[in-house]
Amino acid sequence: MILLARNKALKEFMQSRATLSELAGKFVGGKNVEEALQKSRALKEKGIKTSLFYLGEYVEDLTLVNQTVSELKMMIASLGDSNLDISISVDPTQIGQPISAKICRDNAFALAREIKSSIRQNNHSRNYLMFDMEDSSVTDATISLYTDLTLASLPAALTLQAYLFRSENDLQNIARNGGVVRLVKGAFAEKSSIAFTKRTDIDENYIKLAKIMLSEEAREKGFHPIFATHDDKIMDKIVQLASKQKWEKHEYEFEMLYGVRAALQNELVQSGEQLRLYLPFGTDWWSYAIRRVGESPQNAKFLFKTITAI
Repeated sequence: MILLARNKALKEFMQSRATLSELAGKFVGGKNVEEALQKSRALKEKGIKTSLFYLGEYVEDLTLVNQTVSELKMMIASLGDSNLDISISVDPTQIGQPISAKICRDNAFALAREIKSSIRQNNHSRNYLMFDMEDSSVTDATISLYTDLTLASLPAALTLQAYLFRSENDLQNIARNGGVVRLVKGAFAEKSSIAFTKRTDIDENYIKLAKIMLSEEAREKGFHPIFATHDDKIMDKIVQLASKQKWEKHEYEFEMLYGVRAALQNELVQSGEQLRLYLPFGTDWWSYAIRRVGESPQNAKFLFKTITAI
């Protein structure tokens, strides 16, 4: 599915087909800032927060990088005016990393400053530029961006992948100083020399890292844990851990993807858990949507049904 996601010719064909708009709508929150905000407001009424992501990845065209940054700045300004949580997810490879580390860093700082300004005006408590974690070739660069922004007292958060061996050490360094970390399992095909490859080992390490995130030391330092998973068994264990360590429900969050396991999302909210949805928007939707299809047989059936209608 990752190969299909990055096939330029296939992407252009699929995104040109009107009959595939239903597939895009299942996983994408809108074509533009206005539609994404409308979806965010509707979710807020249900007690669900959002983490907004402008679609596009591994961008090597400076014009497209500038367009992405411009869209994100527009989103941040609109969020500040709308009284919604300002949580913006971004891939370093979409804001200049493949072109120049300096371009990427400058853009990250510019976005974080925009968020900080909006926070000051609207007095939101947990708003940040969330760095998504991509493949291992950009792990060091991503963590460096996060570190530089936090040292500059700018609102930043970091995604760590449970399947990487290094994540335990990375997490401990952040947790002991406070901060915001979103923990995911990891979706890229990494070598066994740097990552767990068996699902049982990944799940076990996820819980191990969750214990660090929910430790008494992390809580005392003002650390904010975000557990990004659709695994209800892992969710149950995290709820138990949080209760045992006396974390209040508003002190940590679960995060899920928009359009995935809606019934489970409703159960979480009804039980009083904090839930944030990863909500992509934009027109470059094929790469993102096809990876969601690869994660679930049910989604694959939906794709097949949609394509046969072309």
